Amino acid sequence: MSVREKVLQKKQDKVQLLTDEFGKSDALFFTEYRGLTVSQLRALRYDLRQANASYHVVKNSLIQRTFNDLNIEFPQSLLKGPTALVVSKQDCPQIAAIVYAFKKSNDALVVKGGYLDNGFLSEEEVKALSKLPSRDVLIGQLVGGLKSTISRFVMSMSSPMRGLVYSLEAIKNKKN
Repeated sequence: MSVREKVLQKKQDKVQLLTDEFGKSDALFFTEYRGLTVSQLRALRYDLRQANASYHVVKNSLIQRTFNDLNIEFPQSLLKGPTALVVSKQDCPQIAAIVYAFKKSNDALVVKGGYLDNGFLSEEEVKALSKLPSRDVLIGQLVGGLKSTISRFVMSMSSPMRGLVYSLEAIKNKKN
């Protein structure tokens, strides 16, 4: 196998890896990492890994090829400068929040945009997504809302019965 064939095979393997990651993800975020040190990138990768996400530094041409293979029109504005992908496998608002928390302490990180639900997000939309509550908080809010609704329903259903019992008790006490 020639050197050229080996290089092409490595590129094809990387595109296949990206396609597999894309299939498992619920969102992708495009970042520019220029100016970050290796230890800073390691810290970001560690934080993302703890939240079931990953960080891949990828050549722009391979990102373009991956999206082309998936028949997805890709905006060229996301491919300016060095690009790294944050692959969120669950709870994308939490992953976006981790990225923006890291960005607060490391100004060199640039968020270019994202991909969610078959559409591309601008940097402002990714920032808005990062401010949403996490999945666990939303589930807690839903359960709390359902509990209070059920409690109010039970109270409203028992209220007429309670009123009838109090009325009968008052009539009984009046007669005695």
